[in-house]
Amino acid sequence: MNTVFASLVRSRFVVCTMAIVLSGIAGEPLFGDWPQINGPNRNGVAVNETLLMQWPKQLNEIWSHPVGGGYSGPAIAKDRVILFHRPAKSYLVECLDAATGKLIWNKSLPAEFAGGMDGDKGPKAVPLIHDDHVYVIGADGLLFCLKFDDGEPVWQKNLLKDYDAQPGYFGVGSSPIAIGENLICNVGGKDAGIVAFDLKTGKETWKAFDDRASYSSPIELVKNDQKIAVFFTRVNLVGLDATSGEVIFESPFGKKGPTVNGAMPVYFTIGDAKYLFGTAAYRVGAKLWKTDGASVESVWANDTSYSSQFSTPVIFKGSLFGTSGRHDFKNGAFTCVDVLTGKPHWSQAGITVGHSLLVDDKVLLFDTDGGLHVIEADKSKFRRVFQTQLFDSTSFAMPALSNGLLYARSNAGRSGNGELVCVQVGKRVDVK
Repeated sequence: MNTVFASLVRSRFVVCTMAIVLSGIAGEPLFGDWPQINGPNRNGVAVNETLLMQWPKQLNEIWSHPVGGGYSGPAIAKDRVILFHRPAKSYLVECLDAATGKLIWNKSLPAEFAGGMDGDKGPKAVPLIHDDHVYVIGADGLLFCLKFDDGEPVWQKNLLKDYDAQPGYFGVGSSPIAIGENLICNVGGKDAGIVAFDLKTGKETWKAFDDRASYSSPIELVKNDQKIAVFFTRVNLVGLDATSGEVIFESPFGKKGPTVNGAMPVYFTIGDAKYLFGTAAYRVGAKLWKTDGASVESVWANDTSYSSQFSTPVIFKGSLFGTSGRHDFKNGAFTCVDVLTGKPHWSQAGITVGHSLLVDDKVLLFDTDGGLHVIEADKSKFRRVFQTQLFDSTSFAMPALSNGLLYARSNAGRSGNGELVCVQVGKRVDVK
């Protein structure tokens, strides 16, 4: 999950209807889709979104919806929001109208997770919407495929039981990825660290690699015509052929012991060169690899420039932007780093750790205290242009941005009462 955990170990811690080619989305997705974790291309970058030119004293709240346990952020496709949470003993998948919040359908699913180190019993992984299906993974490793139109179940798996895997500190939390005909999951079983299933039938197509699972969610990179799934497992970076499961490259990343790999790999290009970036807290820090798709080579690594407990930074014009630090240590700082050298440009202390989205030349930061910040993606200085409070409670879930609307949720906590809100942060376009 990159999605999140953050009471971690110690504390118990647009007018445009053009088609967009998206990693993990088949066909031609509609304008405004945010169908998977960390956006249409899994890199936190919003596509064809324009933020407000002038910020009001208070954002326009379009609608809100109650949520139960879990830190699973929303996914959006075809003007529908998929919400995955646990309001009672069972999981609940709800499909809501993105513009109004009106319920279209819901589906109750069995839940077996008794709670991890943070006590939360809900799902942590963000849903995946792909080719008219919805894929969700509970904190207990129960994997479900549902029809997008009406929520009817298609197939399901028990990842922990089937592959003799362990749930981790907070349960299972890595969101799956769809590449080609496969749904690929960070499972963590013996010689089944990563497992691929047929998207339509759920039949296992391959399993590979021997390492326990992390909370980081995978991404895709393409070398010529070869599609490669890139994962952070418990203590490794690994790239696998998405069709066969053949391990293409691997490199150590992370540490054994009371640590977590939670942030996602970041893949980017500068000039003709291609890179992968990773970060974790717990004295791991950050590391940059250069890659040709067939191998990886370390460029720099340190624990002084940037150390993110679970949130994934964004890259803009050769600089990295995001929050460094730990939620449980309350030592967050919004930081800008030269991504090719690891040299910090600046760091603004006193900003709660959270999730960063890049919209044009600005970063939308949704912090774990429920605050929303708009920050210039400027390597020369820190400049925040807007700040507001969406919730007065902890908010670990990753937000989603679609057609000028931000969808963010709070934790339910012990009260069992959380909230998903839809607020306007950008230009809305009528594409009907």
